Amino acid sequence: MEIKLIKSNHAVGESNFHLQLTPAYRRGIFENAQTSELTLAYIAEKLIELKVILVGYGFGPNHLHLFVANVRFVGEAELVRQIKGYSSYKMRKHFKNLFSDKLWGKKFWTEGHFYRSVGAVNYETMKHYVEESQEKHWEIKSIKQESAIILQKNLYDF
Repeated sequence: MEIKLIKSNHAVGESNFHLQLTPAYRRGIFENAQTSELTLAYIAEKLIELKVILVGYGFGPNHLHLFVANVRFVGEAELVRQIKGYSSYKMRKHFKNLFSDKLWGKKFWTEGHFYRSVGAVNYETMKHYVEESQEKHWEIKSIKQESAIILQKNLYDF
């Protein structure tokens, strides 16, 4: 099993989420392909700005699923607030005519959302980490090295 982790100067790991966003009043605004495409385009713009990778997506008539990765520079709640706020503002400002028969006022999304962290952390992953990846953190010493350490003086012996 190959484990792919994101590496930076000071961290190694993964932070992936499955998100589900629902339009206000659970209306079927995504039945219109243009509304879906434009909403996704605005969400993608915001994700690029936040340095988050859009791995996959899927639309139902009244909801949107997103699978995002590299969520390191912003928390899950802030990520959702940013993408919902930005896409709502842009869609209402430029394309309100596409959904004005189903949504009214300043609402585009419901207040809530679903999220679940998604990753490769399970029993097998933890076993791999403990058995294989930790070797570099431990130094194997021979008995001669151990006795040499015992024979060393500390500062209080002088």
